[in-house]
Amino acid sequence: MASVQTLKPDERRLAAWLRHTRPAREIVPCTDEAWVELADDAADAGLAALLLDHASLNGVDLPSICRERLRAAAMTVAVRHLNMMRELESVLHAFNHAGVPVMLLKGAALNRTVYERADQRPMSDLDLLVKPENANEALVLLRSHGCQPGYDLIRDDFFPKYHYEVEFFTGGNRPARLDLHARPFRPLRSASFMPDDALWHEANAIRIGKAEAFIPRPEFMFLQLAAHAGFHGCSRLLWLYDLKRLVRHYGPVFDWSLVAQCALRWRLSCATSFAIKQTEELLGPVFPTTARDELCAQQTNWRDRWTLRQAPRDAASPLAHVTCNLLCTPGVHLRTVYLMAHLFPGRNHLANDYPYRHYGWIGCAHLLRTIRALGKVLALPVSAMAAVVKTVVCRSTRAVAS
Repeated sequence: MASVQTLKPDERRLAAWLRHTRPAREIVPCTDEAWVELADDAADAGLAALLLDHASLNGVDLPSICRERLRAAAMTVAVRHLNMMRELESVLHAFNHAGVPVMLLKGAALNRTVYERADQRPMSDLDLLVKPENANEALVLLRSHGCQPGYDLIRDDFFPKYHYEVEFFTGGNRPARLDLHARPFRPLRSASFMPDDALWHEANAIRIGKAEAFIPRPEFMFLQLAAHAGFHGCSRLLWLYDLKRLVRHYGPVFDWSLVAQCALRWRLSCATSFAIKQTEELLGPVFPTTARDELCAQQTNWRDRWTLRQAPRDAASPLAHVTCNLLCTPGVHLRTVYLMAHLFPGRNHLANDYPYRHYGWIGCAHLLRTIRALGKVLALPVSAMAAVVKTVVCRSTRAVAS
């Protein structure tokens, strides 16, 4: 697989607890300190309530010191969940009043479907999806509702043309982070193959208090969750457990042939099969064998594989991110205007890069960006050459010593 799995060792240990009917003897802590560490790891991963449920269901007697810490962590998740639901209801009411359809993704959707309690599935933010043609209206709506924007994009028009989301914070006493999506995924390549209304087909309406929103049908929710996990390197156990929970919840009514068809058509096969393999490696058999084999055997190309490999590294390697989008996104016009947007960013973005204000500061900001970019490009061969020299020197030293 053309990606790197970055799950932390503590989450791998937690996966063993969620995988087996009863935890194997070698993963059961032997001291109070080890039990506390297990509880803290579960809390950090957002799995405290699930670990408690699993232990109770399978007759595992947890020491009181571990059980109480897990309960406290689960209560914290529940309180935060209820606060975020109040903020969500307020925002959704504004969308409903304006007549703008809005869809819930990831945790917000899962908490209304496959998880029974408020403490089971934590959320760090609320993911809302609108159709691209409603994106500008949604931006105005959120600002008028008192939501404050988060990070600045490279240009004011970068969303929704080239970037998939923008960040906002609600204006309540306990602000919640909102990620407003115009597309489900970050890679620009997916925008060329996935129709703008893909997740809206046969979407289900749900109630959040007195407000209304949509969630994708189960098969599309699975594809969105699996591809999202894949594009983020399957770096959180919770994302993989979501897939297991979703499949178990919908069971025989789940249309796996539709999943396979859309994964192939939308060029999500590589990311989806990666998430499926990682889920079964960590959590045991989850998916029907025929469906799993069909999805994992789908034809992919080097662009699919490079996009998957690069996506988890986008924040750390912005130049590689832009290069990957330029080479893997079809369409000369789209790639050209995307490149021009990066070459000529907006004043707000330049102001963040260059703090001084004087006559000609914009030109200086462009020059500084160019120097930094060249420095990163030149650092790659320099670091590679340094590694080669170091290897040669080490081998020569060992040869002389011997």
